[in-house]
Amino acid sequence: MVLRQEGQVKFSLIFSIDEQCRTLITGNVSAAVNLECQICLGEFSEQISCEINTVVVEELNELFDLDQDRAAFVAVGKCVSLQDIVEDELIVAIPMAPKHRSGCAGYAARFSEGSDSKEALGEAACEDTYRPFSDLALKYKGRDRKEV
Repeated sequence: MVLRQEGQVKFSLIFSIDEQCRTLITGNVSAAVNLECQICLGEFSEQISCEINTVVVEELNELFDLDQDRAAFVAVGKCVSLQDIVEDELIVAIPMAPKHRSGCAGYAARFSEGSDSKEALGEAACEDTYRPFSDLALKYKGRDRKEV
């Protein structure tokens, strides 16, 4: 998922006991990771961070008693690996399709060679886009809706 396995992970965790006498872990995690842009395939650095609010259970069957929205971690034996907890949360925080936030610098220039402007490139891309529900938008166009 990441291009390099170097850098620092910063985290702050608080351990407490919830109302059912289970270990509750709360806190936050942040790290700078190097990702590959899915548009231009270039490398870029992204700062990711997430909140941790998870309960530690002893057996897999205890997961069924928890709310669906409740994050849980099954402890094998009496030990919990902090690395596993922090790593899992960071993996979930990484974007599914990472890309440069400010746009790809070399990508637009590569494809705009031969066209006069970026608008021409955008119009050509829109004309070739397949829109399977475009007919429905025209049939159900209301007074307040604009044609898409």
